Amino acid sequence: MTRYEILLSLGENFVKLVGKNLIPVHVLDWKVYYEAYLKETEYHKKHFKKVRKTHMIQLIAENYNITERTMFNVVSFMEGK
Repeated sequence: MTRYEILLSLGENFVKLVGKNLIPVHVLDWKVYYEAYLKETEYHKKHFKKVRKTHMIQLIAENYNITERTMFNVVSFMEGK
């Protein structure tokens, strides 16, 4: 089970835990970035032959005005166990 799957399983409790400072606020931001990454990846899988992880990361980093390095860290964190 990945960290992202664990965060999803928390459901409404995730926001409560962020509110109580048990989970850092930046994890909420990272969840938003990662969900955008997944959505963009799914779109490219449907409409293009090849999906490049680096290209998806560049797109999301540009959309959210964050560095590519940050986005690589987000993907690595969310896909980690």
